[in-house]
Amino acid sequence: MAYPNGVDWAATGSMLQGIGTIVGAGAVMWGAAKGTAAWKEQKRAERRLQMAEQILTATHRVRGAIAYVRGVMLWAHELNAAEEKLKEDAHWTSQTQARQKRLITAQAYYTRLNNTRKDQDALVDCLPMARALFSEELEKAVETLNRQFWIIRTYVDASVDDEPGLDADFTQKIRRAMYDIDPQEGEENEVTTAVNGAVATIERICVPSLRLDPPGP
Repeated sequence: MAYPNGVDWAATGSMLQGIGTIVGAGAVMWGAAKGTAAWKEQKRAERRLQMAEQILTATHRVRGAIAYVRGVMLWAHELNAAEEKLKEDAHWTSQTQARQKRLITAQAYYTRLNNTRKDQDALVDCLPMARALFSEELEKAVETLNRQFWIIRTYVDASVDDEPGLDADFTQKIRRAMYDIDPQEGEENEVTTAVNGAVATIERICVPSLRLDPPGP
């Protein structure tokens, strides 16, 4: 019996050419996919950098705004403007002199809080991307920082009814919230601690994005 012992080189060449075409196409597809992934990663890094700048800018604006609201000195023009506004209320003259004084102080604080509305809004606008591009930890830090405005306002409300001598501990708590003052030994200024902690967390997470470094622990 005769067995074929020759090789059809023409057919083999065609087959190898086909394999080469497939391999080449695969390499092109792999390169394209790798290029697309690199492009997406670059765009993601650019977006994180842009958002980190926005969050840090809003954070430092809010830190300054909170310091402004809690400034220990209420100026005469602030108190005069507050009193004039309160006098528009028909019940103003029926208030005791001591309560009028507390109301004037509270109104001056409300005005300060209202003056920081744009800063508050700028920080709130950062919340969706804080979690989406960074982490839940950053989102919570931004929320904590923004919540201090509400906490301050709550204690300003309470100060109006805080009659002298009723509750000394609560009076001190009101003062610590309203004013950026050093607490007495063994105490803590809760608002100051919350602000400093939130700002530190935000900076730790966002600053590395400006340097294109991974965030620290």
